[in-house]
Amino acid sequence: MNNAGDYFIYPKKCTQPMAANHSDDALTDSDRIVNDSKEMVDLLVSLGADINTAKTLMCLHVHGPSKSSELQSRCELRQPDVSISINKLKKMEVIRIISSASKGRGRPSHIYELAMPLSEALIPFRRQAKERLSILQNQLLRLAELAESASD
Repeated sequence: MNNAGDYFIYPKKCTQPMAANHSDDALTDSDRIVNDSKEMVDLLVSLGADINTAKTLMCLHVHGPSKSSELQSRCELRQPDVSISINKLKKMEVIRIISSASKGRGRPSHIYELAMPLSEALIPFRRQAKERLSILQNQLLRLAELAESASD
């Protein structure tokens, strides 16, 4: 499995990450978008988000409306992982699913897109991180209380 920083989100389909020794002055707008997106995925993961969901969110931000197969390729995810991530993002109400009739017979295909600007799409992730932080703070307080009563 890839680490959060070893993947995808290239403006066009690429297979290799950008070289780490690029100076900020030499970065193109495209390089900055890639670097910022990778850093955002890393930050979301460090805040407790699932890596596949974070990658899918940022792919939709960088590439815009995408089919499942495009997300699989860009994010280097298997189809079931994309489906799980899409369902999580749908539950958070940050994506919109557009159905389009398939050519010929078969199931309709879906196109996924962010339902709001990225700053708004990040609100549920920030809310979840704040809830986890509150729990940790309460646990630290309780630990201090227990330690103090044990030393009396």
